[in-house]
Parts: sequence; structure tokens; C-alpha cells
Amino acid sequence: MKNIVIIGGGTGTFTLLSGLRKFPSNNTVIVSSADDGGSTGILRKELGVMPPGDIRQCLVGLSYTQDEMKELFNFRFDKGSLAGHSVGNIILAALEKIAGTEEGINLAAKMLNVRGQVLPVSLIPTTLSATLQNGRKIVGEHYIDDQDSKGKASPIKSLSLTAAKVNPKALKSLEQADVIVFGPGDLFTSILPNILIKDVSPTINKSKAKKVLVVNIMTKFGQTDGFKASDFVRILEKYLGGKIDAVLENRKKPSAEVLKKYAAEKAKFVEPDLKNSQRLQVIAENLISDELIKKASGDSLKRSMLRHDAQKLAKLIWGLV
Repeated sequence: MKNIVIIGGGTGTFTLLSGLRKFPSNNTVIVSSADDGGSTGILRKELGVMPPGDIRQCLVGLSYTQDEMKELFNFRFDKGSLAGHSVGNIILAALEKIAGTEEGINLAAKMLNVRGQVLPVSLIPTTLSATLQNGRKIVGEHYIDDQDSKGKASPIKSLSLTAAKVNPKALKSLEQADVIVFGPGDLFTSILPNILIKDVSPTINKSKAKKVLVVNIMTKFGQTDGFKASDFVRILEKYLGGKIDAVLENRKKPSAEVLKKYAAEKAKFVEPDLKNSQRLQVIAENLISDELIKKASGDSLKRSMLRHDAQKLAKLIWGLV
């Protein structure tokens, strides 16, 4: 059985896992410990627990239990003192208090009949900071992720992360990987924070695994403004300190109606400008799902309405294995 390691988290990784579940692969997800927005941020601040949101979504993506149990973990309250919280986040926070971080995740995985594993890149919460080209510094993943799109964005000059030891199990999974997938997900707040942890980049670069980037469908204000597919590769390789082997880029533009909605948030279509070369394998396909996602009631965070097509994406990645 081939080992696929995904570096990311959130809805993008959940989508990919939904497709990979049909293939005979051992799937591991490495998620950031820097998330501090929404329900996750409140639980982290008030209880001192690891950020549960990405862990929850990835566990559900790897789950083979009945649909009602998965719906329970993803259920989000929209009224009362629990408004904004998802049940799964609360359960993970409680299990961490009872059994510790790693065993808490393992217990949740048993509840959901998970095949594969979800590993925080570090076992303590971290804080992500971004220094912009105009000199401004933004502290906190949530503030980087949800910048006010009414103003003009200054590009991100550099990212930094508070010191934390890498989770040894995350390193081991990278060493044993046949394929390492970056994304889909927010480049600066979901993918790169994992690479900033000491020893992660050297381990990836030494690995013989095929390293694959899934390019996002749309840009994100304050992070990837004006980016083409080649810019995603450039930034990833800059922080990685090494080269990737393959890129999956979407070549189909969304409808004019959808583009108009994204334009209100100053987000644009990511142009697929990469070409195959001896160094880089480029696969350009229509990777957009026909289903538009509606944000759950009670969810305070910005969400993308577009998703990659889970089946097409998984099939292409499996072909690279």
C-alpha cells in the first residue's frame, strides 16, 4: 500500500481526502498548529488546547463511520453561548484535556472509524506572523487570513512562526512517504506554517517521494493577490528550500456569476501559466467541482464557495503514485 502524505488542512484537504478514500492508499495529513480563528481560536485561547478545527475536518475526511456520526462532528451551533462552535471541536478539546493531545486525537479517530492518521506538525500551539512589504507586521493566523478587503493589500514579504519542536511522528510519515502533496488550501496560512517548523523542510527535501503541489483555483486577498500558478510554485519552493516534482493546475475558469462574487472580495482566477519541462511535470485539467459550497449557519469565518472536484483530483494524484 502506498503512503500519501498531505500537508495542509481545512476544507481543501477534506475535499482531497473525500476522493482518495476510493484508492488503496495509506493517507496521513500533517496540519498546522498555528490556527487561531473562529471556534478553534476561542477554544485555544480559553482552554489552552491545540487548534482542533483542521484536525476535526481531516479526521472526518478519513472517517468510515456512518454519516450521522460525521455530521455530528461537523455540526455547528448557530445560537446561544455555543454559537460558532462545532461539536467536533468541543469533543477534541475535551479529549485532549482527558487524555493529552496525541491520545485525544487517537480516541476521536476510533470514534470516527478513521483509516489513516492526522498529525499536528507540532504538539504545542504556535503563533504565525506575516511581515508585509510596506513594513506592517500582522500577528496571528486569523488576522492574516481575514484581512479587510476594502483596503489595498500589501504583499507578504516573509512569514515567521514561534519556536516549536516538530512532532516526531510527522517527520517519520514524511520519511516513509511515496507522495507528498501540498494543498489544496491557503498557501500562506495552511501550507507554509507546516514548513516553517524546524526539520520539516530538510526531511521533505531528502525524501525520495514525489512532491506535488495542487494550485488553488482562486487568489486570496492579502496573500496571493495577482498570483498565477507559477507564483504558487515559486513561493512554495522558496520556503521549502528545494524543488517540487509535479503541479496540478485548474485550467477552467468559473462562470461569470461566480467570478463576480469573488471579485467582491478582491479574489481572481488563478491563471494556469505553467508548462511541462524536464524538471517539472505539469498537469492542467478542469478541476472545479460543479457544486457550489454554502457556508454553514453560525460559521464566522470566510469560506470559499468553489472546491476542487474530489474524484478528479484524487485520480490524478493516484496516477502520480
